[in-house]
Amino acid sequence: MSVDIATLTDEANAGSVEAQLQLADLYEHGFGVATDICQAAYWYRQAADQGSVKAQSYLGQMYLRGIGVPEDIDQGVLWLKKAADQEDPSAIANLAWCYQKGSGTKQDLERSFELYLKAARAGHAGARYNLAYMYANGIGTPRDEKAALMWYDRAAEQGHMKAQLNAGIMYAYGIGTDKDLGIAAKRYAEAANQGHPKAQYNLALLYASGDGVEQDDEAAFKWHLKSANQAYARAQFNIGLFYLYGIGVGQDLEQARCWFEKAADQGYVKAHYQLARMYYDGRGVAQDIGKALELYQKAAGHGYAKAQYRLGKILAGGTNVEPDEKLAFEWVNKAAMQGYTKAQHLLSMMYARGIGAEKDYVRSYAWLSLAASCNDPGIFRTLKQIAAKLSASQIDAARQLARQLHESFKPVAREGITNNIL
Repeated sequence: MSVDIATLTDEANAGSVEAQLQLADLYEHGFGVATDICQAAYWYRQAADQGSVKAQSYLGQMYLRGIGVPEDIDQGVLWLKKAADQEDPSAIANLAWCYQKGSGTKQDLERSFELYLKAARAGHAGARYNLAYMYANGIGTPRDEKAALMWYDRAAEQGHMKAQLNAGIMYAYGIGTDKDLGIAAKRYAEAANQGHPKAQYNLALLYASGDGVEQDDEAAFKWHLKSANQAYARAQFNIGLFYLYGIGVGQDLEQARCWFEKAADQGYVKAHYQLARMYYDGRGVAQDIGKALELYQKAAGHGYAKAQYRLGKILAGGTNVEPDEKLAFEWVNKAAMQGYTKAQHLLSMMYARGIGAEKDYVRSYAWLSLAASCNDPGIFRTLKQIAAKLSASQIDAARQLARQLHESFKPVAREGITNNIL
């Protein structure tokens, strides 16, 4: 549709608010004219000065973000308040954000909550998302997970991508509702189809496990790949595993290495660990013990229990490296203190044989009793052998020590639910 810009401009200059708004929209989106955000801001200002609530709302947002005008938070808040006073939902929602962040006004979380609630009730999707976030985290209002989910769901139904993701997370973990992986998968898919990398990753995990959807390795690979191509480190790592083991795709060790490297470049410690294993074993790459040890140390230094255990095991055994029993003991102990049963088993044997520490059957028994939680029959046999070397009082002391050790464990931090929710 052709637009007579000259006539429209004449009408706008003559004071027609409708023409001013139409011109602003045309310049903002480049319809019939070259895109010119500054011209858009100019015409929004003309309409705003005449009391147009739409123009006031848009102009306030432009000042907040420095779009088409120099960034001026105070001016942004001024215009948003004018539009909010006329009940404009978008202005109310943006003003709530200013109160939430203390931007252009004194921070007031309770006021922010009130404004988000008002805009949310008026149907503003972004306000519904932010209101849900405040309910979920107890910001400006008592924490209320059921209310959070309700508002996330309402925003999700309007196509709000982050709300779809967060609603999916809440259904997946049973937060504010009964756990329902089928609905979680539905919400993840909605956000995933809009391109959200975390939603794509979460959906991929459900396809991999068959939770909430029919198990499908190829679908799991597809969604992991979509997420990985957006540089989501966890997905990059998992794509590496898919190629490494030929799951949902043909085995390709070179591709596995490439994807592990992408994740490692982002500091993902599990990727450092997998690369270390490949270089140590010469699997898909030329064997390079030095590089393997460097990667193991990098992952171990970031607290990854499997890397700490394997590094300790290598140093203790002296396989392809100069043995260092003391350092080996330190790494294995770190992994054991995170509750890693293989490390607990190895640490028990190190105490029993005096490797890296004084021989101590009491501590050996204590650690092995903790490792027995994996129900390995071999561990139970070894436990009986060590018990034969101890008196009844020493066994009691070992059991007491095991309880103390268990209480002091520092399990590997996993991503909490609160951190999952954006």
